[in-house]
Amino acid sequence: MELLEAMRLRRAVREYLPEAIEEATIRVLIDAAIQAPSAMNRQDWLFVIVSDRERLASIAARAKAFMLARLEADDGPEEARSMLAAPDFDIFYGAPVLAAIYADNPDPMAEQDVCLAAQNLMLAARALGIGTCWIGFATAWLNQPQAKRELGAPRRAKAVAPIILGRPTVWPPARGRRDPDIRWLRG
Repeated sequence: MELLEAMRLRRAVREYLPEAIEEATIRVLIDAAIQAPSAMNRQDWLFVIVSDRERLASIAARAKAFMLARLEADDGPEEARSMLAAPDFDIFYGAPVLAAIYADNPDPMAEQDVCLAAQNLMLAARALGIGTCWIGFATAWLNQPQAKRELGAPRRAKAVAPIILGRPTVWPPARGRRDPDIRWLRG
């Protein structure tokens, strides 16, 4: 698949087949991710890959409960609270893999580098027929000291991009995009 086609077809996938993703394929995706630009070429990213079903379910449940408690305490959006309060809602949508990408440096530039790496990973995944979805609901829990210890992330690391991976049951249709607001400054 050509890069521009992968960019046009990449969508958040929220329905997955139960089949595992091979470790070799995940390594290809990580290799694509680390080709991203990096401020001063520091490459301050850390990839935590979770493919154990029981551990994924446990992380999903704890991240969901943590986020729900935060939203309730802050009077967060009702739509998000309702979604998280539903007993059958799985924040990882049954995906067989979580790739949690951490910035392994407290510098804000490292967080931006993680975002660039995450985009590369998601585009490479689409090109290989693998669906992805960035799960913002999981970020707060992944940044808790207990979660970092469990996942082997250093205390200084910051979870930026929790991305689930799997073979989609169906590819979501492309949605239209608004015309961009472009301000040309021509000389």
